[in-house]
Parts: sequence; structure tokens; C-alpha cells
Amino acid sequence: MAFRRRHKRTLDNVWYIAGSCTLFFLVGNLVMFQSYHGFVENSDKRKQKPNDIEDTYNSDHSVFVRELSNELLGASIGNSENSQYFVFEGRMRKLMGNTRDSTHPGIRLTVPHLALGPDGLPSVADNLLDCDHIDNITDQKYIASGWTKAVFKGMYKGRPVAIKTVDAGGQDIKSCMEKMVSFEECYQRASHKIIKEILVLQALPHENVIKVIGFCVPKQRYNGDSNTAVVMVTELGETIDLIKLLQMSWEDRLRISYDVTRLLRFLSSSPLGSISMNDFRRQQFVLVSGQLKLSDVDDVGFGEPSCADDTNCIVHFSSANFTKRMACIEGKCMGYNEQRNLFNAGRHFTTFLLPHGAPVLLRPHIDQLVEAYEQLTMDSVQLVSRLGKVVDMYTRGWYLNRSSPHEQKLEFTVHKESDLPGQFDYRCRFSMSGGGCTLSVFDSLEAESICNLDPDCKGFVMTNQKTWTGRKIVHLKNGMAKPSRNKETDLFVKPP
Repeated sequence: MAFRRRHKRTLDNVWYIAGSCTLFFLVGNLVMFQSYHGFVENSDKRKQKPNDIEDTYNSDHSVFVRELSNELLGASIGNSENSQYFVFEGRMRKLMGNTRDSTHPGIRLTVPHLALGPDGLPSVADNLLDCDHIDNITDQKYIASGWTKAVFKGMYKGRPVAIKTVDAGGQDIKSCMEKMVSFEECYQRASHKIIKEILVLQALPHENVIKVIGFCVPKQRYNGDSNTAVVMVTELGETIDLIKLLQMSWEDRLRISYDVTRLLRFLSSSPLGSISMNDFRRQQFVLVSGQLKLSDVDDVGFGEPSCADDTNCIVHFSSANFTKRMACIEGKCMGYNEQRNLFNAGRHFTTFLLPHGAPVLLRPHIDQLVEAYEQLTMDSVQLVSRLGKVVDMYTRGWYLNRSSPHEQKLEFTVHKESDLPGQFDYRCRFSMSGGGCTLSVFDSLEAESICNLDPDCKGFVMTNQKTWTGRKIVHLKNGMAKPSRNKETDLFVKPP
């Protein structure tokens, strides 16, 4: 089957309305537009009788989706105007009604055109891949498993994607069956976690949340056939670990710290209300083209904890022997989720990523940020603002503190449109590449300064490539030879 096309709406920068709209249309797709189709192998499609439509409304998946939708809508209604809530609810009822009256076999509807975004993938606001499109994903390869999910990678129209489904041999199902529960029931419970992720991820529109590209939710329980597997397709990200983070350049680590802080600012007042990351781990994140994105929302919680007074709003961080009390306002511990998220983000990311290798003149600012994460002296709004200033100072080269004219005089010999491709590359600290000394600089003067401080450096190649802050990329060289012509680069040679 194919899913109904989603039409993008301009909503004057109101996050909760956009999130609510996405959530309602998503629920409509999941409840009403379910299909019987697989994702790993193409198989013959079964023909359904028109009266099979009613069976869909009674399926286990549909019941779960309805219950979860009520939970999510209950979390979001407090952040939206009632008039908007009922407008969307009315539209959803009309959509469901139209689906019931469809003359197509079963509940199969078609999307006449699949619009692709600038990255070559479907725009979530417009269209999602359905079961048929997922069948067209090629070069599928297993890459990893977690507690519940097995993850594959594949190619769709020349672009890499991630395919996530229940790991039938995973720990989630094994631990469930140890409680004398049948395999079928355990699989069903695990598949509901993926359905929850499909809903939640799309209800959180943010650049630091992984993009859902498509999904397939069969109306039947899993019976061992790939046609009955619940599948979610997302952007393909790169996993991160401590060693990989520490090997990154300081600029890349600054980006990760900035990304996670902006994400937590969003989660503190998302379209679904305040969200708590109950199991905050680096494994819940991936890197997509260098950008940090939340990819695992299995254990998120919605809404602040309930309370009778301030004594109910004390959070203790055992790893640091640190306690903080929040205010109980109208029966809720206001800011509780945000503070927990910030503390854990500092422990897993910012407090060890930012200080290591920071420019000298930026270190006082970095120290203030690290203290704010460790002692929770700032909220997410303040932290985003402070980190944004650090990013701006780094981008503008403020940390170079140039004052005398001598510091702004070129000393190296410049060979325009010249290069030394694949020659005289050597390893250096904080390189952006594994096979050479590749760094980002504010300008050629900074590159000269770095090269002068390195006894192995004999010159560098300045490229026209830029990093996420707009800084230029250079390749340091430990030798010289006759250069080759390259319109995209200039060669700078250190004086003897």
C-alpha cells in the first residue's frame, strides 16, 4: 500500500502546532493505512476482501497506536490551544472516515508522486516511504543490534538509509520469554516499542532528532514471515563512542556540545511537553554528516513529575554526590526533566569534550560552561546562548587576539592554484583525517602560525573547503616537490 501524502503547512513558527499537526497525521497513517508487506524480500501481495477493512480497526497494532496516541496527545494538549486541538482532531476523524469509505481493496491508497528533499530523501513533512518503497531499498546489510532492535543499512535512490526492525533473537525477547511469555506475544511487545519510536520521532521536529523516512506496520501479528515485521526507515547515522569523540578536532567536539545543548533546550518545551531522557547514554545518538542526532527514544518520559510541595522535587545525582531541588508549581516539579537532562549531557558529552584542546583565550568561557553543566547553575536557554557566543568567537577568529601589524604579515611563499596531492602527508594531533594532518583555520595567517610551531611542517595546502563554522581546511605537508596544478587549492611554502 502507499501512504496518504502529507502537505506541509506554514504555521508562523509555532512549534507545538507543527508538532501536533504532524502527530495527528502520523496517527492517521499508522492506524488506518497499515499494509501487509515486507521489507527484506519482495513477495506476492495478498488480495484482501473489502470487509478486511474492519479487521484493521481491531488489530493489536491499532489498539496500541490509539492508546499511545491518547497518551501523547494528552501530553501535548497542555502546550496548545484547545481550538487547535479540536481542529486537528476533526481533520483526523474526517481522514479516518474517508479511509473507511475507500473503494480500494483493503485499505490500500496510492501516493501519485514521491517528493524528494534536497538530500535526495523524502521530506517528512510531505511524504514517507511506505511498504512498497521500503521493498525497493537495495544493498541491505546488517550493522548492529541493541536490546530490542536489529539495524540494517541500505541504499534508496542512491542515498544511504537505516532500516530498523525487531531483533527476533535479541535480549528484549529473550528476557520476555524467560517470564513464560510466548514468542509471539514477546515479539508483539517489542514491535510496539518501534511503533512508539515512529510516533515520537515524528512528533519531535528538530534538526538534532533523527529523521524518519518511512515505515511499514502490518495489520497482522508477526508469524516469522518478513511480510509481518514492523519496520522503520531513518537517516543513516554513524555510531559514536568515547574514543571516537576524543579523537575529533576541538571544532567538531564544539559542534557536538552545541548540538546536544540545543536539543535539550528543545526537549524542555517540546510539542509533547517537557521530555525526560530516562536512560541517557551516548549510544542513543548518532552522527549524520557530522551533526549529532537523537536516534533512540525507547526510554523517554513525558511531562514533569507530580508533587505536593518542593520536598517532592529533589533530584539526587549519585555519580557526583550532588543534589538539587526544584520548585513545585501547580502540582508539577518545574524544570525537573531539564535539569536531569543537562546534568547527564554534561557527564556524557560537554564536560570532557569542551576543555580538551580549546584555544587559550576561549578557556575561561569554556570553564564557565563546564561548571554550569556540573553544578546546574544555568538552564538550557542560558547554555545555548553562552555556547552560541563561543561558537561566534571561534568563527570570527577572536581567540587569535591579533594586535600588532607584524602578526598580520604573510611570511610563506604562495604558489597559486597548486597542490601536492597524496604527497608528504603525515599524522598530527587533532587532525580531521586519519591519513594526514588536516586542520581547520581562520585564515592563512593562522595556518602559517601552526606550521611554524611544528618542526615537521614544511608548508601547507589551503583548500576552498569549509567546516560547519565556515573555517577553511588546510593540509600540512612535511616535504616539498614540484606541485601539480589545481584550481581549487593554493600551496604555501615555509621559508628556509
